[in-house]
Amino acid sequence: MDPDFTLIQARLSHEDDLVNQRVSWLVNSQSFLLTAYAITLNGLAADASKPLAIVQRKLLEMLPIVGVACVLLVCVALAGGLCAISELRRFAATKCPKDRLFLISKPTTQFLGVSAPVLIPLVFLVIWSAVLL
Repeated sequence: MDPDFTLIQARLSHEDDLVNQRVSWLVNSQSFLLTAYAITLNGLAADASKPLAIVQRKLLEMLPIVGVACVLLVCVALAGGLCAISELRRFAATKCPKDRLFLISKPTTQFLGVSAPVLIPLVFLVIWSAVLL
């Protein structure tokens, strides 16, 4: 088997796994933060005169900021992963025989394949923006 092909295939698989992990981190962190926000909001609404009401108000202010920061950090990491995948595909187009170019999917397929990693962070960014505004 061609060593270039094997290396490219392994690197593409690795980068794809990293993109998947980053999206999973984002969804898990955002679900945790949104749950914490909802619990804090409900607790404050139940009795704003409690001694910890000040802490709850600070949490209500900070959780959306932390949520946005997490989204932005994961977006940077996702952009890096998607750029690496794109570079590997371009490299594969120059090094691999034509019968091995199934590593490089059509642009429409590539676009559809990256739509979730690109759009999921935007969904959470919209949610936190709505909370902040």
